[in-house]
Amino acid sequence: MESRTPLTYIILLTWNRWEDTEDCLQSLLPVVSDQIRVLVVDNGSTDGTPENIRRRFPQFEVQENGSNLGFPAGNNVGIRHALAAGVDYVILLNNDTVVDGEFAGELVAAAQRNPSAGMINSLIFFHDRPGIIWFAGGNISTWTGLSRHAGYLQADRGQFTGDVPIDRPCACSLLVTRRFLETVGLMREGLFLYGEEIDWMLRARRIGFRCILATRSKVRHKVSSSTKASPQPVFLYYSTRNMLTVLRDEAPKGRILGRMRDFIVLAVFLAAIFRMDIAWAGGVRNVLRGYKDYRKGISGPL
Repeated sequence: MESRTPLTYIILLTWNRWEDTEDCLQSLLPVVSDQIRVLVVDNGSTDGTPENIRRRFPQFEVQENGSNLGFPAGNNVGIRHALAAGVDYVILLNNDTVVDGEFAGELVAAAQRNPSAGMINSLIFFHDRPGIIWFAGGNISTWTGLSRHAGYLQADRGQFTGDVPIDRPCACSLLVTRRFLETVGLMREGLFLYGEEIDWMLRARRIGFRCILATRSKVRHKVSSSTKASPQPVFLYYSTRNMLTVLRDEAPKGRILGRMRDFIVLAVFLAAIFRMDIAWAGGVRNVLRGYKDYRKGISGPL
């Protein structure tokens, strides 16, 4: 009896920036097949993105949300559609990426080799410097909220090979299995922006799922390796609020230790303002507002 070819949906969430989306979809043309499909979920773009996709790429499905639901809720719309279609695997892909023709097949192959790994990441490179690594796995401290990318700014010399266990994923190009989705659940929608994959990973890890880097799956991400974009103060608000929120269930036992951990994370984000090209007053205001809303249990968009 022949085994069934697994059905995979690539979910591409968009919100304006048509030029980036067009580049990504162009790179996906050699990837799609009867069993690897692309669903673009649009979060209320005002630059004609849905219309452009239907005209230029009729082979791809388009779902319009009508408004900006945020990253997790927008992706969840696509994931629910894929589950209803009987999908085996879902790949979340940023629209500011360009993919290798085998990226999806390699993610699926790694998932089949590692059935206990519900999350499979691609090896991600800088778009403007294809041989320089942006993400090859990463880790996160549940005491400080600090996270780092493995391999960051390293030239690819084959130092990452095979299927590599990693501590934390990156949702830039991330496969999740149907069993993962049915067991762990969808992304936490109240986060709105930032920290979603960390929350997903922590929830999954508690019940035994692993995360794997599939080094033969390769993606290029449009981030600058030479200059850092100046973040907006709102980045610090969401990062502070959401990191504290997703780490809540990882807090050390006891009220005093738990509160101490919260203050350590708060101090880390306040210190981060010094390293960013951002106004001190606006940065402090947004970090403290994020902490305040975390304490109040406030979620959703700012």
